[in-house]
Amino acid sequence: MSQHNDLPEIKQGLKDRIDAVCLRLLPDGRRMGRLWVSNNPVTGDYRQTPEFKVALTRDVGAWKDWRTGDKGDVIKLVQYLTSGGDMTSRDSFRQALDWSRDFLGLRSMSPQQRRQMSARAAEARQEAERKEAEERIGRMLKAEKLFHRGYQDGAASTAEAYARRYFAVRGIPLETWPNRDLATFRFTEAQEFWARAQFRHENGRRIKIVEGPRFPCIYAAGRLPTGQVSAVHMTFLDPMGPRKLPIVDPKTENSKVMFGPWDGGAIIRLTHGPEGQPPETAREAHPLIMGEGIETTASMARTAPEARAWAAGSLANMLHAPVWLPCVSSIVLLKDHFKHKTTEKQFDQVCEAMDRSGKPWIAVDSIEGNDFNDLIQEV
Repeated sequence: MSQHNDLPEIKQGLKDRIDAVCLRLLPDGRRMGRLWVSNNPVTGDYRQTPEFKVALTRDVGAWKDWRTGDKGDVIKLVQYLTSGGDMTSRDSFRQALDWSRDFLGLRSMSPQQRRQMSARAAEARQEAERKEAEERIGRMLKAEKLFHRGYQDGAASTAEAYARRYFAVRGIPLETWPNRDLATFRFTEAQEFWARAQFRHENGRRIKIVEGPRFPCIYAAGRLPTGQVSAVHMTFLDPMGPRKLPIVDPKTENSKVMFGPWDGGAIIRLTHGPEGQPPETAREAHPLIMGEGIETTASMARTAPEARAWAAGSLANMLHAPVWLPCVSSIVLLKDHFKHKTTEKQFDQVCEAMDRSGKPWIAVDSIEGNDFNDLIQEV
C-alpha cells in the first residue's frame, strides 16, 4: 500500500488514540474537559499560561495554539510537533506520516489485522464517548451539590452579609441590581481553597494528603439554557476584609475558581430585564449585556434596567453563550482591556460568533482600568 493511500487510515487511527497521541507528544499537558491543554514545546512558552489546546471530542485532533495562532487537524498536529513547527515542507509531512505509522503499528500489520484494529478502535471510541458522558454528568452533579452547600441568597446569613460588603466595596451593592436573579448566588464562610492543598503522586494518581485552608466564598451558579446548574464560579474572599483573597503565586493560584463543566452554553445570570423572568420562562425579548466577569458585567447592568445581564466567566464561555434564545433581542459585549494577544484573538472569535447569531450586537470598551468595574470606581 502506498503512503498516500493509507492517509485516511492513519488519520482515523490517530483520532481513535488521541489521548495517547497527546501523552506522547505533549506529556506536560493535561485533560481539561474536552480539551488537552499544554504549553507549546516548539516555542517553549513554559513560563506563560498553557494555550496549546487539542480537541479530544467532537472535532477530534483539531488544535490551536492561541498564543501563536498556529492550528490544524490531527495530521498537522503530529507534523507540527515532530518537525519543530514546520507544517509546510514535504519532508516534515512524510516524517509525520512515518511517525504515525510507527505509533499505530501499521507497518507490521496485515490487511486483516488492520481491519481488526479498526473494529477495536470503533468499539473503544464508543466506550470512551459513553464514559465521557457519564463523567460529565458526574461533574455536573458535584457542582450542583457544591452550590447547594452554600447559604441561600436572602437567608440573612453572616456569609451573605460579608459577601454584600464585598460587592458594596466594589461599587456594585447587590440591592442596586435591577431585577436581580436571586437564584444565582449562594454564600459560605468556609470553602476549601484547593490550590493550597498538598498532594503526592503514586502510580500515576494524584492523592491529597493535606486539605487546603478554608476561606469565605461566593458561589455563582453556571446554568444551562434549561436552568439546570452545571457548574459553579467561586470568588474567594479575604477573611481580614471584604476584598478578593490575596494570591501568593499567580502562576498556581487564582482567587476565582471555576468548577464543573461549562460547555453546553452555561452562563451566570445576573439580572433578568424588565420582565423579571429567567430565560426558560421568559416570553419577551430584551437586550442582553454580556461580559466575562461578574463585577464588570454588574457594573453596567445596574444602570440598565431595560436589559438582562449575563457573566460568562471566561472568553471561551462567551463564545458559546446561548444568545440564540428568544429572550435575547440584541447583544452588548463588554470588552475588558486585554493584556495578551491571545485574549484579543479569543475576543475576535466571540465577535464572529455574534455575527453568526444573526442578532444586532455591539462591543463596548472600558475607557479606564482593566474593566468596567475599574471604570465605575474611577468615576
